[in-house]
Amino acid sequence: MAACLVLGACGGSGGDEDVLGLGDRNLDRCSLITAAEAEEWVVAPVTVAPAEGFDGEPDPVTCLYENEDTLTSFLVQVYDGEVFFAEEGSAARTGETVEGLGEDAWMGDGKVGFLQNGWSASVSRIFGTIPDEDILEAAELMSSRLP
Repeated sequence: MAACLVLGACGGSGGDEDVLGLGDRNLDRCSLITAAEAEEWVVAPVTVAPAEGFDGEPDPVTCLYENEDTLTSFLVQVYDGEVFFAEEGSAARTGETVEGLGEDAWMGDGKVGFLQNGWSASVSRIFGTIPDEDILEAAELMSSRLP
């Protein structure tokens, strides 16, 4: 399921573009938010791992934080490239502009997306009742840790 969200956030591709958004910069997406930090928002222990892609393999641009008992989870996605960012007017940009987060940012029902130093990043509530304020806090932490 998380793979569907990953693909839904992707922009179009053409030619030799990096359609996975991996780029040349090495970044462990699961290092941007610790399990202890995620547990404060999920209010339960979490497992932390890349989300599963359509091919059954770990998706290297994602990290899924989830508690299977409470069915509470959120997904981090970080793409290397601005082509993956939902710009103003885009159908994928489903919220209001957020000031002070990255170079451009927006927040809508359970999701924050931002652009910073060529990284297109987002935090999305998948299941559960994680408040939007906590999703925003997670995005702010990610922003402070992106190279």
